Amino acid sequence: MALVSMLFAIASYLLSLMFVAAVPSFEGVTSWSSIGNLVPGMTYLEGLGPATSQGTPGHVPFYMSIAATRGNPGNVTMYRNRSPPLFYIHQNQLWHYHNESTIMPVNVHNTTGSGQLPLQLIVGTKPAGVPGGRWRWQGTMLFYENGPQNNEGLFYSCADVNGLNGMFLFLQCSPPPPGCTPFTVHSFSSNRLN
Repeated sequence: MALVSMLFAIASYLLSLMFVAAVPSFEGVTSWSSIGNLVPGMTYLEGLGPATSQGTPGHVPFYMSIAATRGNPGNVTMYRNRSPPLFYIHQNQLWHYHNESTIMPVNVHNTTGSGQLPLQLIVGTKPAGVPGGRWRWQGTMLFYENGPQNNEGLFYSCADVNGLNGMFLFLQCSPPPPGCTPFTVHSFSSNRLN
């Protein structure tokens, strides 16, 4: 009887080892920080400007974000965000990555309602806005250009004509509009720089 119990214990042990060996493992998938492997160049976009407090204790950086509930279109804004959204450039278009099934374009719109803030960034459900524009990186800095003109990497965080916060840009060198904060937008992700 002791022999049968011993054989049963050994068989149970071996079966459990075989079961554990059959469970798939996901080696190489380490964390959310490796999400850039799914979409090359995916990154957080950090804003640097006069309102940033880089290097201070408890510093939360300004990030390019969407003024809408997660996964919905809305104004692009710049604010201190502990959980910033992800972006990437593909075929000269800037895209906002929400999840595998929700990826939306960042469109540049001519805001004709205001003479001082001509181009506004808005995340939409499909590409729209000013035709012929293209997004690109110059080092770590994000640039928008349309034809021979570009924003020289400078963006403005301002209230739009409806009083909602938004990100704006000029295609010509211009002084900051009243009440607007200038930013340059950067990706410091090593995935994008490889």
